[in-house]
Amino acid sequence: MSSTGSSWPVVAGTYKVGDPKAPVAVCALTSERLMDPLAGLPGVAIAGMVYTANLGITRIGAAGYDPVLPTIAPDQVDQFRKQVEVLDWTGEEDLQALEERVQSLSARNPGPFKTDRAPTSRIAVGEAFASIRPGGRREPLIYDPKGYFVISIDPDQKEIIIRHYLPDHTPAHEMRGRGATSMLLGLLRDGLVTQLSHAGYLGEELAKAQTAIQFGLRYDQDRPLRPRESPAEATTLPQTIGSEKQGSTQPQAPPKRSFVEVSTLKQLETIAPNTDVDLFLSVTDLPREHVLGGIFVEPDMTGASRVLRGTSQRIEIEWTAASRLVMGGAEDLVVGAILRVVGKFDKNYLVRGEQIIVLTQVEKLT
Repeated sequence: MSSTGSSWPVVAGTYKVGDPKAPVAVCALTSERLMDPLAGLPGVAIAGMVYTANLGITRIGAAGYDPVLPTIAPDQVDQFRKQVEVLDWTGEEDLQALEERVQSLSARNPGPFKTDRAPTSRIAVGEAFASIRPGGRREPLIYDPKGYFVISIDPDQKEIIIRHYLPDHTPAHEMRGRGATSMLLGLLRDGLVTQLSHAGYLGEELAKAQTAIQFGLRYDQDRPLRPRESPAEATTLPQTIGSEKQGSTQPQAPPKRSFVEVSTLKQLETIAPNTDVDLFLSVTDLPREHVLGGIFVEPDMTGASRVLRGTSQRIEIEWTAASRLVMGGAEDLVVGAILRVVGKFDKNYLVRGEQIIVLTQVEKLT
């Protein structure tokens, strides 16, 4: 092996460096636990694992998912082939046996590779990509002519359950499985998804469901994964004899949120801070991250159906990852959205949203 400079290895990656001047490099395939001990053996320069076919090789000139190096000249490839001897020890995980084999290879170290042929050098040209930003808006799933899906999990059976409904809410199909990829491919195979955005959404949700099963997390469609709630301990009412209570005081469950009437503009003007509110909003701007600005919308229930009328009162909604989003996701919280928000009223007409229902596709302003 030739001498190395301080910049070796030239490409960052998941590997362990031993003695950079040693003659042996070890690929542990997928045995991550072997990397550290192998790199520490005398005679080993570097130990690493196998990842995606083209991961890493792309950084030195190969474009795309294809292990081709247009920046390396044929004579350099030929020199590499003469310099490197590949030995297949697949299946061997005994560290002592591997140490003995490494020692035997290190003992016949040929030293720095010498050649009379000057290598042809080419300047590696970095790959150029056009920058695009994340974001955009998913087409409303109600427009998918094939219908929509409800995803849940069965933790006991370790299964993902997909139920398919037609646009008129008629139950149509059910699928059970354990792998997100195979289940999504099954939906595509049967022609049940017609929108790319819908397919992307289903892929994300199925991956979440699979992760929840693997790590024992709670899965709810359209919500972040979170730990499962432990079952509440059974409690009994304390027995009383006369005016005395027997036994210790039992823990009290947190109070449930009481029903809140939809707020009118007049009520909004007199509501005290930290009061529960239920109101409608038409989003006009996004003044800050996780804040929706817009106009207060007043529902009119005097006719045969509800009518939403915009007002001139500005209001802002602050939401977080803990806010429950219904009939849509974070990507639907955009200018033009019509929302129903339940939360705590704060100063300066700010509401801290606890539940946000996206009504953009089912309601209009008049």
